[in-house]
Parts: sequence; structure tokens; C-alpha cells
Amino acid sequence: MKSYCAILLSVIFLFIFGCDEELPPQNNPAFLFTSSASAQYKYIPETKPSQNFIDIYIVYKNLYDETLQDVASMKGTISIEWIAPPEERGSFNPIRTDELTFDNLFYAKNFNFTSNNIIIDPNDSIIIRYRWNLKTDDSTSLIDQVKYLADKNCSVTLTPGGFPGNRRISVKQQFQVSAKFIIFQRGGTIVTLPSNFSSCWIAPHYGEPTTPCEPPNPYNPCNSIAQP
Repeated sequence: MKSYCAILLSVIFLFIFGCDEELPPQNNPAFLFTSSASAQYKYIPETKPSQNFIDIYIVYKNLYDETLQDVASMKGTISIEWIAPPEERGSFNPIRTDELTFDNLFYAKNFNFTSNNIIIDPNDSIIIRYRWNLKTDDSTSLIDQVKYLADKNCSVTLTPGGFPGNRRISVKQQFQVSAKFIIFQRGGTIVTLPSNFSSCWIAPHYGEPTTPCEPPNPYNPCNSIAQP
């Protein structure tokens, strides 16, 4: 009888005190995600002068076989380096580094902006976008540092005074992008390994083209003048 009472008291003790103990939080390590970066050229001809940007998209895909859910952190850093011979890039810093925050969130299927709670299902992704204005950390504009080729099939207004001329497209430039990012508050840092991309851009001009011009391909703007 005493043994039975002892067992009964042990079970009661377990239910009273054991059930209040929190389960260890689910670990969402960084290796549960793959990350990949891509670049897309953005050209705005309507402004005076026209504007150029390169949008960097980083896709984080959930490889885990379960849904991941937690309060979002959404913070990290991005690095973009202009890959050019020293004689071309001069003595300025050829690197752009910047912070990534909630403002860079481009796509997430299940994100609550009120609670900052994010849910990522298996094989689902979130996308971060960083819009780069082609300036480095020391505010050097690469637009002023590269060579240009004339696009003889397109005429634009080159100056504020209305002087016409051929649209100019930069020689193809090489870049390398890498990033570090934390999605969940209890998650690890996801490292996007360095990857290379190339792009061209259109020299700033004042006013839209004065003749029908082929719009640049945002994924390959260099093909406007048949660059390899």
C-alpha cells in the first residue's frame, strides 16, 4: 500500500510541476535555407536626368520538411564589389556595403506586419530586394567611371539645353555580390556566398528618346548594342 501511494504521489508531482515546464524552443538553424542572388537592371527614362539602378534579389528557400514560424528579425548586410582592373577603377573604394532591414522585404507569403510573425512553409521562399544606385561607400558614382558606346539606333536629349545625340550605353561591367541575413529572431545567420553578375547601364540624359528606341532588357541591358 505504501509503495502504491508513493507511485501515486510521484505521478501527481509530475503532472503538477512537470507540465508547467516550457518545451525547448524549436531551433531554426541557417542551414535550413538555401539562398541565391540575382540582378536586374532598372532604367527610368522619364526623369531629368534619367536614372539607373540595379536591383539585387536574394531568395531564401525553406529546405526543411516542416513549416517554420517565429517572430521575424529581418536584418543583415549586403556587399557589392565592382570587379575592374585597378587602372580603370582608380584609387577609390570599389565596394558598396549596406544594411538589410524589413524595408528590403520584397515577397513573403505569410507575414503579419502587425505582430512581425512570419510563417515559411516547406519549399516556400521569401525574397529580399536591395536597390543599388551604382554608388560606392565613398559616394563615388560608377556612372562617371566607365566607358560608353554609342547606340546609333536611338536618339535622346543629351543636355538640359536640348542638345540631341545618340543614347550611350556603358561597356559591360562585372560585379560580385554577397550577403548575410537573419530571418527569425531565434534563427541563425544565413550566408549568401559571393556570386558574380554583369550589367550595363544607359548614360543619364534629359528627356525621353526623341526616336523610337529599343527598351533595354532588364536581365541583359548590354544586348542593346550587341555586347558579348
